Amino acid sequence: MATFHPQKTYPSTMLQTATEPWTHCYRQLAPRLLLFARQWMSSTTDAEDVVQAAFVKFWKRHPNAPPEHWPLIYAAVRSTALDHLRSADRRTRREAHPDVPVLREDAPFFDQPMEQREDAEIAEMALRELPIEQREVLVLRIWGELTFAEIAATLDESINTVAARHRYALAALRKKLKPHAHERI
Repeated sequence: MATFHPQKTYPSTMLQTATEPWTHCYRQLAPRLLLFARQWMSSTTDAEDVVQAAFVKFWKRHPNAPPEHWPLIYAAVRSTALDHLRSADRRTRREAHPDVPVLREDAPFFDQPMEQREDAEIAEMALRELPIEQREVLVLRIWGELTFAEIAATLDESINTVAARHRYALAALRKKLKPHAHERI
């Protein structure tokens, strides 16, 4: 699947006007959606494919979605990523290659290293050690900048469950990162 680049010029059949709501939405959310998708995908390319497929599916169903509905795209990305994993898993089993990884545990979360690569590795390791339920809430809250209500709708969970997962994730990260904080002082 080809990747959509908002900065690239496309034929008029693809983009009616540069001011269409979906182009604005894509420019706003694409980096955040990509980070969210990378939790499940083994490569950046697969994550980009998932984001594009979810984005297109969402906008076909809701062509004039107002910004307050945009957080639902995270739910579409999550659903598309999980569908992609299930499909890849079935394909792997069907082709009888059990040694081919479906989900790489070492796929990096961040495109570019943080200012301090060592700090990025420590933070990334701490994120990976979180249960997926806590990690996805944390990613949606911090990098996705969603409210607890939006996260609850995205994950089809109660706001209390989402808030608790966020709290537990932050506590676990503090505990894991505290020894490393003293090394920097």
